Amino acid sequence: MAYKGAVFPVFAALLAAGGCAPRYDDAVVLERQGQLLKAAQKYAAFARAEPQAPEAPKALMAAAELYSLKLGLCAESKPLLEDLARNYREFKMPPDVFRQIFICPDYFPVGPGLKWVYGDTETLGRNARQVTEVADHTARGAVLSVAFYAGKTLVNKQKLLFRFDGLDFVERQEGKDTVLFRYPLDAGKTWDTVGPEGRLQFKVEQAGVRVKVKAGEFEGCVKIRRRVAGQPSWVYEYYAPWTGRVLTSVAGKGYENRIMELISYEEKK
Repeated sequence: MAYKGAVFPVFAALLAAGGCAPRYDDAVVLERQGQLLKAAQKYAAFARAEPQAPEAPKALMAAAELYSLKLGLCAESKPLLEDLARNYREFKMPPDVFRQIFICPDYFPVGPGLKWVYGDTETLGRNARQVTEVADHTARGAVLSVAFYAGKTLVNKQKLLFRFDGLDFVERQEGKDTVLFRYPLDAGKTWDTVGPEGRLQFKVEQAGVRVKVKAGEFEGCVKIRRRVAGQPSWVYEYYAPWTGRVLTSVAGKGYENRIMELISYEEKK
């Protein structure tokens, strides 16, 4: 009977190891149950444990998508995308899906039901106010309605189109396509584009900035300089992750003055 006693612990250990091994289907169940963090972890663990499995690249994509789009954990999603691109080159991820996952955090969300109210910094909107709402989505992009008020009087209203072109986030205004962002938005990055003002020069002045405005305090903002070529002054725009623009200032050599800030932000269901 010593034979059974010697073999059973080994057999039990093998059973336990098999029972604890991450499985793709377990991750699917967790995702359906709404346990998104556990599902993302399970997808990633499965891909690491079974890199040759047919579901491995799909698991990496699913984990990256959950981390990026659902959980906002950008630092977790990007290594998974890099692994996918490096080790599974035959796996064809739709370009729009890759962009949605890769652009994390999103500094200018344009989903349905979003609304931003800006006001002049001096009076917090009593003198001047801008109301921006996502009005529609078309095959060409998202349409935003922008209304400008002096006090309570409507001064001007216009509609602007925003879309992605590869990893560029583009605003169309007065027949001009202006590249607002060229992802990834790393500090020091520059690009040239055009706008209603003429030739424009953009630069990511800083990343990871904390900004306090009427609407609240925002972490991890990017500070982007927008300058008309050849002009001695420029505009700084601060964008918060998952929220959008929160502050605008005018600046030049040795000065920066706030002019417009976010008063409120709504995500209507």
